[in-house]
Amino acid sequence: MGAKEDLSIIEAALYVADRPLTLGELREILGTSSETYARKLVEELIAEYGKRGGPLVLAETSKGTFSLRLREEYMPKLEGVVPKARLSRGALKTLAMIAYKQPVYQARLADLRGSRVYDHVKQLGTLGFIESKPFERTRVLRTSRRFAGYFGFDDDMDKIRERIEELMR
Repeated sequence: MGAKEDLSIIEAALYVADRPLTLGELREILGTSSETYARKLVEELIAEYGKRGGPLVLAETSKGTFSLRLREEYMPKLEGVVPKARLSRGALKTLAMIAYKQPVYQARLADLRGSRVYDHVKQLGTLGFIESKPFERTRVLRTSRRFAGYFGFDDDMDKIRERIEELMR
């Protein structure tokens, strides 16, 4: 395969992925061992999307992952048609609290939000928005890479906190 086809494969992978992809994952998809080659192709795509100035942008997160997403200025007009996971208001509040306080103990979250948290955590885990690891008699909760990609957040916890504070104002 040539570089043109490889560019199309990377673009297609980023389009269908439900989370940001690492350079290593893109390299695997291409079937190449050259990280330099994969990086060159991704940078070429980033430049191409930037030059187009269309509604989509290819962005690199602070963790070195890549995602194809809608430019911010298009979101207000398209919010009604953008599919979102069906989460109750309570589950969304629980998710926001996990994102803001992460890592957080499930028991602490239940103290703050009530016993419905256990149902919310189960649902959020099933959707892949949080990671849950056992710790003594409780669990440690944090958001996942899928959460960051799905909601358009960077993978950086400090940036997620800042963004949630902005949204709550």
